[in-house]
Amino acid sequence: MNNSKVTIAVNRTISLIQLIAGIFFVFIFGICTIVYLFDKTISADAGTSFLICCLVFDALGIWLIICSKKKKKLINTFKTYVIAISNDGSSHIPDIAASVGTSEDVVRKNLDIMIKKKFFQNAYIDQSANCIVISSNKAVQNVTASNAFENKSQASKNNTSASAEMVTVKCNGCGAVNTIEKGKTGECDYCGSVIKGE
Repeated sequence: MNNSKVTIAVNRTISLIQLIAGIFFVFIFGICTIVYLFDKTISADAGTSFLICCLVFDALGIWLIICSKKKKKLINTFKTYVIAISNDGSSHIPDIAASVGTSEDVVRKNLDIMIKKKFFQNAYIDQSANCIVISSNKAVQNVTASNAFENKSQASKNNTSASAEMVTVKCNGCGAVNTIEKGKTGECDYCGSVIKGE
C-alpha cells in the first residue's frame, strides 16, 4: 500500500540511520583527530593526509546528524499540519499558518516539500485559492458482486432510506480527525492509513 504512513516510516528509519552513522563518524574520527593533534610520533607527511581524512569524516558525520534532525522535524511538522487541517476543517494556508503559529511562506514551503516527499497523498497546492487540496480516496469495504446485488435488491424491497450514522475517528498514522460511516473501513483523507468507524 502506497500511503504516507509508509513514507513517514521510511523517512523515520532513514533519519535514525543517519543519526547513528553521524554520531559514529563524529565520535570515531573526532577521537582520531584529537589523537593526531596530541601524538607527536606521527610524521608530518602521513599526519596531514590522516588529519584531512579525519576532518572529512567528521564533516560527513555532522552533515548526517543535521539531515537526520531535518527529517525528524519535517515529520513532526507534517503531523502538526494534518491535525491543524483536520481540526479546523480548513486547508487554507493562512489558516494553517495561524493555527501552528508561523508565517504563510514557511507553511507553503513545508507543504510543497511534504507533497514532493509523498507525505500527503493525492495533494497539490492551489495557488489561486491559497490552499492545499487533498483529494479523498476513501476505500470501500471489500464486497463481492453477489453481496452487492443482494444488498441492492434488499434495499429496493424495503423502500426505506436509512441514513448512515457517521462517526469521527482519529487516524493512528497521522493524528487527523476523519468522518466515516459507523462500522465501515476506509482510508484517512490525509495520509491513506486504514481507519475503522467504530
